[in-house]
Amino acid sequence: MGIGSWLGMVFGLSIPAILLMYLLKRKFIDTLVPSHLLWERVLRNIEANRPWQKLQNRLLLWLQLIVAALLVFALMQPYGWVSDNVKSHVVIVADTSGSMSANTDDLDAEGENSNSELKRIDLLKSQAKDYLKDHAKSSEITLLSMDSEPKIVISREKNHKEVEEALNNLQPYYGKAAYQETLSLASALTTDEQDAEIIVFTDTQWKGDTEGISFQVPSVVVDIGASPLNNIGIKQFGVQSNSTGTIAVAVLESMTDIADPIEYSLYGDEQLLVTQNTEFQDGTATIRIDNLQDAEVYRLEILSKDAYQADNISFAFGSNNTTSKVLLLSSGNFFLEKALQLTGVEVTKMVINDSVTEEGIKSEVGLAVSSPPVPGDKPDLIVIEGVIPPFITQGDWEKLLSDTPLWHIGGAGKEVNVGGEKAILHDHAVTQYLSLSNIYVGVILETDVPEWGDPIVEIGGKAAIYAGKESGHSRLSFLFKLEDSDLPLSAEFPILVNNAVSWLSNEEGYGLGRVIAGASLDIPISVEVTKAIWIAKGGLALASGIEPIAADQGTRGYNTIQKTPAIPGLYAFEQQDREGNKTSYWVDVTADPFESDIGEKTALSFTQQISETTGDMEQNDVRNAKVEEGKVPMSLMWIVAAVALVIILLEWGVYQRGRSI
Repeated sequence: MGIGSWLGMVFGLSIPAILLMYLLKRKFIDTLVPSHLLWERVLRNIEANRPWQKLQNRLLLWLQLIVAALLVFALMQPYGWVSDNVKSHVVIVADTSGSMSANTDDLDAEGENSNSELKRIDLLKSQAKDYLKDHAKSSEITLLSMDSEPKIVISREKNHKEVEEALNNLQPYYGKAAYQETLSLASALTTDEQDAEIIVFTDTQWKGDTEGISFQVPSVVVDIGASPLNNIGIKQFGVQSNSTGTIAVAVLESMTDIADPIEYSLYGDEQLLVTQNTEFQDGTATIRIDNLQDAEVYRLEILSKDAYQADNISFAFGSNNTTSKVLLLSSGNFFLEKALQLTGVEVTKMVINDSVTEEGIKSEVGLAVSSPPVPGDKPDLIVIEGVIPPFITQGDWEKLLSDTPLWHIGGAGKEVNVGGEKAILHDHAVTQYLSLSNIYVGVILETDVPEWGDPIVEIGGKAAIYAGKESGHSRLSFLFKLEDSDLPLSAEFPILVNNAVSWLSNEEGYGLGRVIAGASLDIPISVEVTKAIWIAKGGLALASGIEPIAADQGTRGYNTIQKTPAIPGLYAFEQQDREGNKTSYWVDVTADPFESDIGEKTALSFTQQISETTGDMEQNDVRNAKVEEGKVPMSLMWIVAAVALVIILLEWGVYQRGRSI
């Protein structure tokens, strides 16, 4: 039994008030007696002044005190614990975030745990099913899970076989889970309901503050995975190629201090390169491995066992050592051509004459043609200086341009004099290591703002350089002519060109990098693609045996912005055109780093807008424990009030019989 409001104790002052009234009251009975009894009357007169004598044999007094005590007790809102068979609607919030995939030493519903691979989410399913069988047999069940957005798995389902099947199908979501949003949805689903309850099954590794979440129905948090666990994860991993070879660097992190060294292995294209041990200091360990053989994909794997597997494997992609091919269309710019060559690319130049761009083009050897053929070897990058020739927007050239990174310098447009104003640089790969503080640019071309880009350099309040992606391919645009500035004469010009080439040709490497599960990724997709899928190639994704996942499509074909799969691991994004030609990009999908801290616990606190849940912290803890046992509070106030009413009627009967004195 519990008390809903201790403020009712204030009315307990009525009890001593009743006693005081009886103590101060003097009552006598006029009785005719013989004269020899006068002495007895004197004695009784003396006894009438003794206060405590007045409390003897006063049935009416005791009845009044009992009624007062019962009314005070009723005002304290007492409640008792009964079996939970009264809620018509139960909302189950299942924490399906990545940390729920951790192994647990907790006991199951039978008080056993013979399975060393029992995961928190398995324990969640077991406890949720037991709750349904024991305490919600006739209830409607709504099941919510956490993905990138709140997910209503089932809604007001009375068939508990369907509910159990839905529970069995729950899987951890390794991306950024919608913690707060899911609770807000649970609150909205129970707004204005009088007979509902919210049960949150979670490991209490919670992101965000729950104090702003308000529930209008009773709620309870069931802690899954309370046993302390340790996790060793790969925090960072990358490879870099230089003149001496390829270097791998990684940072490992542990939740607790580890005395013994841990073992790891490094693979290159699935061939074992090295197996070593490393020791931790202050919870971290740094790994560096030199002189690695070239590979497309490097895999680092922690061999020592821990409770959380999602961060034990990480992938990195090697550099494409083939020489990039650049197609330069220009009327002739010695500085630009030499700067391109300094980057190490292979430059193929096609000379265009601004005066004859509407009529034709001349190749470097002087051959005049109206529309030159598309190069046999597809370039990795196209650089156009000056006005874009008309043939570029037609036929095979248009297809090539739409499917290749493009750098356009100058062109046509209204000239705006900026008079050598100082350049303002925005953070971007093209502008790194640059200041452009002593660069003079006299004229900026005013054109329509490209939909694909954002300004990365501004001069005189005008955008001078745009960068972005179109259909998944990089685009860079200089809205000024090189001859209208002294940029080619600057020492920063080769650096700028190298940055531009590196950024534009980056998509031609082996991989698209590392991204969190469920996040969006810009992927180069050709307009000729008829089929695109995600294929698991390594890590947890491959071990889980997931089938190929179809790429996101829109009304105009495959979207260049793709949502990555929900399970971490190595994926190949494979594309196929009408002729059956296939191209693929490597993507390392990782779990949300927040989920790696599986030992972190957060005390969840909700705002309860119901009278039964008022009280101190200790009382609320007891209440939560009772609900976990399958019990719910039932108010005893009306029962106590009914008993008080019966005693009042009894008191009236006593008064009528003259027993008041």
